[in-house]
Order: sequence, then structure tokens, then C-alpha cells
Amino acid sequence: MEHLWLAPLLLIATPAALIAQEPVITSAAPVITSATPVNDALLHQWLHSGDPRLIAWAADFAGRMHNARLIAEMAAMLPHWTIPPAEDADEAQAAQRRAVAAVLDTLIQENSPVPIPAIRAVAEFFPAQAVILIARLPLSESRSTLDDWTYGATGTWSGRTLARIASMMLAKDPGPSHVVWNQNLVSFVASVVGASEEELQIKVASARTVDPGTVSGTCGDSLGQKLTPGWPQVYTYGVTENDPQAGAQVVVELDGDRIVSTRFEENGGAGTCYGVKWPDASTRHRLIAHWLGVSEKDMSWQPAEGFTIVWAGKADYQKRLGEITEAQREKLQGTVAALRQRGLLTETEAATVAPRLVVSVQCAIEPCPLD
Repeated sequence: MEHLWLAPLLLIATPAALIAQEPVITSAAPVITSATPVNDALLHQWLHSGDPRLIAWAADFAGRMHNARLIAEMAAMLPHWTIPPAEDADEAQAAQRRAVAAVLDTLIQENSPVPIPAIRAVAEFFPAQAVILIARLPLSESRSTLDDWTYGATGTWSGRTLARIASMMLAKDPGPSHVVWNQNLVSFVASVVGASEEELQIKVASARTVDPGTVSGTCGDSLGQKLTPGWPQVYTYGVTENDPQAGAQVVVELDGDRIVSTRFEENGGAGTCYGVKWPDASTRHRLIAHWLGVSEKDMSWQPAEGFTIVWAGKADYQKRLGEITEAQREKLQGTVAALRQRGLLTETEAATVAPRLVVSVQCAIEPCPLD
């Protein structure tokens, strides 16, 4: 069994196949460059050396030489490696992750077929590379894994990213997919409908007012570093959503919503204001609109809708609130019925799942008559 991590307190002798702590490059160590003469036997030795630096060089040479046999061997090794997480990684663990990144880059650039077990093995640690690789497979091969990835919607950053992209991939042919939702095995469509919601934002005012909306965005950046001495240039990947500047490879596109992959130097730093949006009321609303065959803006309801009730007494307020709430519930039930008519929900599912209606009330009157 190949391993890519070695506990630092393990002092007994280990097989050479284990990736050990990154060795210190000394004047006595052989210097490797892209011009170093190599052959299959030497690259095979490097790949199984347990040295992250040599593994990265093996991947680098295998890619530039288009060595299909060695590339296929790298893909077969991935499920048997233990990959350290990026958080709080020390120098040795960072080297181990860098070696895996080099292997994944070669597999992606060479468009090499990568089996599902290998993709699953790296998904938590390298989600961008995982979705690039799984997007190349037919849905008949990837469906079970994509189903599993949808479970991660409330988990880690990687899990949420995988869940969102998996949902978009499954949306194109959701019928055969079944996932666990609310401790029951239901269709993928039912799980999305059951987890979706509309928020009614009710404002109680003495006169009708319209507040300007606010727009916010988040950007992520990482600083560049010098290339690690003795290593080849290693590349890693990211995914962005609806980035107007990105002309990169499309991972998945659904009704104009595009997620693409970007390749950049592992030590070069990167940043984007177009990170992949995690599963939420808005992204689930988009999926439902797709299944209904309408644009998102033409849906009868939206993930968040605002209403103003002009105060004319408590009885009038309660009447207006009840009318608004009931009208929105009817729209949500209409969506469920339409999905049932399209064969996307079973009769049982249509009777048990529906988007949630969440009501929030803001009182803009001082003193508030609701208190």
C-alpha cells in the first residue's frame, strides 16, 4: 500500500514507498532540472521513492514526455495515499501536498482517465482538481459519487463546494439519483425542494417606504512565495463562478451559470471575487427553475421577497400578514405540483416536501405598536 504521509513520531524503519519527510537539499544531493536525462526506470524509482520532491519531478517529466504508462500508474496510486490537510500543515506535510498537486496537474493536463476511487481519495483535499476530473466522466460512472457529494452541503469549505458543483451536474439528469434527506432516502429533486426556502421580509411602517438595497461581495487572496529550491514548478487549481474575465475550461454550466477551472503556480498566490457559491436558498431556487423550464426571474416566487404593511391597527395587520403568507404558500405548493406533473417528484414526495416559508418582521415605527 502506498502512503503519502508519515507520522513524525514514527521512528521504526519504513518501506521506501512511504513518502517520508522532505529531505534537505545539500550540495551532495543530485540536482534535478528539466534538462536532467531520465528514463522509465528512473522515473518509476522516483515515483515510488517516498520523497515528495522526487515524486513531483516524476510527475513533471511524465507529463512533458507524455509517458502514458507512468501517468496511469500515478492515477492508480492515489487511492492508497494518505493526504495531510492544508490547515496547520508543517513543512514536511506541505511538501507531501505539493507532490500530490504535481501528480494531479499531470493527470489533468494529459487528460488522463482517472478512476472514481482516485477522485474520491483527493476530493476533500483538492476539490477543484476533483471536480475537473469527475466532469470528464459520463454521468453513469460519476452519479453515485456526485450523490454522495451532495451530503456535504453543511460541512466543510471543500464539502460545500463539492456539493454545489455536484448539484449542478446532477440537475441535468436528476431522475436516477437518490440521496438521504431528513433521514429518508428520497430523489435528488425532492431533497433540493425540501431544503429550499423563501424568506418573507415584512416591514411594518407608518407610510410606504422603499429602502435601497445593498450589494456586498467577498474576495479571497493568497500571497505568492518563492519556488521551493530543488523542486519543479508545481501547479494547482481553483474554481470560479461567473467570472467575466475567466476564459478557462468549463467544469459545469447550467442555464448560463458557469463554473470554470483556473490553473496557477502553486507558489504564485491567487485571488478571486468570483468564488463558487455554496448551496443555499438562491442556488436551490436556480435548480428548481431549471427543472420547471423557466428562467429564475420568471419563477412565481423568489428566495427572498419583501412586503410593506402600512399600520392601520392590529386587526388589519394580522389580516394583511395572513393574506401575504397564504398567497406565498400557494405559490410554493404550485411549484411542488408542477414538479409532480413533470414526473420529477413522486406522489408521496409531493405530499411530504415543499420549500419552507420563513417570515421575518421589521417594525419601522417608534414606538412599535407590535410590542
